[in-house]
Amino acid sequence: PMGAMQLGCAFVKGEIPISIGFNGQITVLPIPTSLDLPFASNASKLEKPLIITGHQAPISAMTFGAPGTNTIYTADTDGVIVQWNGNTGNPNGRVFVIDEVDTDILGKVHGGATISSLAFCQNDENEDGKGTLFSAGWDDHLRITRGTHCIDKLPLEAQPNALSTGTALTVVMTVEGLLLVQHRKIISQLFRLPYRATAICLSRDDATLYVGGDDGNIYVYSVHSSDAVNPLVETHVLRQSHGQPVQSLRLSNDGTKLASSDVRDVCIHSTDDYSPIVSKGRWCFHTQSIRSLAWSPDDTILASGGNDDDIFLWSWEKKMTRIQYRFAHRGGVTGLEF
Repeated sequence: PMGAMQLGCAFVKGEIPISIGFNGQITVLPIPTSLDLPFASNASKLEKPLIITGHQAPISAMTFGAPGTNTIYTADTDGVIVQWNGNTGNPNGRVFVIDEVDTDILGKVHGGATISSLAFCQNDENEDGKGTLFSAGWDDHLRITRGTHCIDKLPLEAQPNALSTGTALTVVMTVEGLLLVQHRKIISQLFRLPYRATAICLSRDDATLYVGGDDGNIYVYSVHSSDAVNPLVETHVLRQSHGQPVQSLRLSNDGTKLASSDVRDVCIHSTDDYSPIVSKGRWCFHTQSIRSLAWSPDDTILASGGNDDDIFLWSWEKKMTRIQYRFAHRGGVTGLEF
């Protein structure tokens, strides 16, 4: 076993040896058939140690990996990132940092700081075509991961709270403003806003950025990534689209609808003329901050998850219909995907 001091070992079902590490991981040990032990062990079928891992702290962020790979990434408040096999639900392993000493051997990518957001960028000049995972942590760094290897980090001017990716561009929302990242480099100066940004969503073509504010407005910007000084130009404002600070934004897969949420309401606007499809006051059944939104693949269903532990399914075609999953996650829902 590797990665931590071993705290104990035992045999499961009398024949499978396991070891428990200080980092919370369980290792199932193989038994060489050459030992010719008197009992038949399932462990003899293993060619190498099997590490069972996961999170020991609240999960703070989630995202999918490259399309078609059924890979899921989750991150927690200890700064740990785990890659999962979406088909089996089993962990592929923890992300570990290349060329840095892991002093406490716990695999904390962000040095023990809370990871506030994860985002996967498919087209980031990755030679193997597998894409790049970006993670933003309260250590004021943007970490860059490929597979389960964290290969680089970018220092940020302020604490990051959210990430959003399009095709080749990533936008970082910090407490001081917005930054643009492309090809593992920060390509813009810190773009300061006259309001406090609380949510962001970048269009798939990298051309339009939606920013939710603490004033309940949603601001629409055209993106000019070649201009490092003024990369964003305001083109429209959805004024008072919410009565409370906007908590989450999510574009539909076809890009024609923008979903948004606050501490109670879930709303939908058309991205063509910004007219409301679902206005505030209609889908208002959450009782706490709604931190996660997700569209179904055909864009007919919108899912919302909140700090009230509940998940709702909404149909914009049948606005009076809703499905509620009470207490879906104790402690609040921090990520949703179809």
